[in-house]
Amino acid sequence: MGAGGPRDEPFPPSDVFTESMAPPYPGEPRVALLGQALLARSHEVAIAIADDWASKYNPKTPAFETDLRAEILRVTQIGNMAVSHYLITGRSPSDEQASAMSQTGRAPVDRRLGLASLTKLYLSWRDHASAAVREEGIALDVPPDVVAFAIEVIRQGADSSMVGMAKQFDVAFGELSEQLSDERARLAHLAVHDSLTGLPNRVLFIEQLQRALAPSGRRRASIALLFVDVDHFKDVNDRYGHSVGDRLLVAIAQRLRESVRPGDTAARLGGDEFVVLCEDLRGDEDEAVAVAERIRVALAEPATVTDLVIETGASIGVAVASSGDDPEVVLSHADGAMYAAKQAGRGRYEVYRPVP
Repeated sequence: MGAGGPRDEPFPPSDVFTESMAPPYPGEPRVALLGQALLARSHEVAIAIADDWASKYNPKTPAFETDLRAEILRVTQIGNMAVSHYLITGRSPSDEQASAMSQTGRAPVDRRLGLASLTKLYLSWRDHASAAVREEGIALDVPPDVVAFAIEVIRQGADSSMVGMAKQFDVAFGELSEQLSDERARLAHLAVHDSLTGLPNRVLFIEQLQRALAPSGRRRASIALLFVDVDHFKDVNDRYGHSVGDRLLVAIAQRLRESVRPGDTAARLGGDEFVVLCEDLRGDEDEAVAVAERIRVALAEPATVTDLVIETGASIGVAVASSGDDPEVVLSHADGAMYAAKQAGRGRYEVYRPVP
C-alpha cells in the first residue's frame, strides 16, 4: 500500500525489467491486463476491505462509519491504484502516494486505531487485492505464472507498506514522547514557579530556605532574607486595573533579578510580596544591606507599563540568619522588618534587630 522512503520501494524499480527478459514483467501485456482489471475494481475492493475489517476487528467503534471508514477507503484505493499503475507501467508509486499511505502510521499515536489493528488492515488489503487479481486472472484466462507474479507484487507492496507504516509510527511516537516530556517539564516548572513572573513560588522558596538553613558540619554559614513589599500597589490596581497591575509585577520581578547577586534567589510569595535569599554572605549584614539598597533604588525608578508611567517603590525588611535557625522564624523576622520600613515612611529598608 505504500512506502516509507527511498530504501523501502514497495515494488522493484522499473529499470530492473526489460523487454529482453522472459515474461512476466511489469508492463508486459498480460501483466498490464491484470493491472487494469484491479484498477477497475479498486473502489469495490476498498469497500470490501473496509467492511471486512470493521466486522472483524472494530465492530463497536461509533466513529468508524465516518472518519475511520473514509480514511480506510482512501488509503486502500491509493494502494490499489499504486499496484495497478506498477503492473501496467512498471513505475513505482509517486512520492505523494507513498507519503499518503505511510501517514496511516500516525493512527495508533492519534488513538484512532491500534498498531495491531492497523497491521491487520494492511494484511486484509493484501488478501482482498490478491483475491481480486486471482478472480480476474481466471476470468481473463491469464496464465498462472502471470497471476502469481501480480500477487507477489501485491505481497511485496503490502510488506513494504507495513515497514513504511512502522517507520511513520516510530516518528509519530517519538514526536509524542518528546511532547509529553516537554509537557512534564513544563508542569514540573509551573508547580514550583510563579505563573505570572516566572520567579520561584512560595513552595520552592521555602524549600531553598530550609536547605540554606539546614545544620551542617562546617562553620555556621550566614544568610540573609529580604522581604520586599511593593508600596501603593493596591492603588495601582484600583486606578488602572489588574491587567496593568500584573504587568507592573512582571517589571518589578525583572528588576529584582537584575539587582540581586549571582546565586541569590528572588521569589514571589504572592500578591505584591517578594523575597530574596542571599546565601554565603561574607560581610553578614553589610552585604545584605547592599543588596537591599540596590533593590530599593531599582524599584524607586518609575515603571512604564502600556504607555503609563507609574511611580512605584518598595519597603524592604532584612533578616540575617545562620545555619540551624528556624526558617519560619527567619521569614517572620524579615516580614516584621518590612512592616517597620512601611511605618517609617515606605521606600526604604529596615534590618531586624533582636530585642535585648
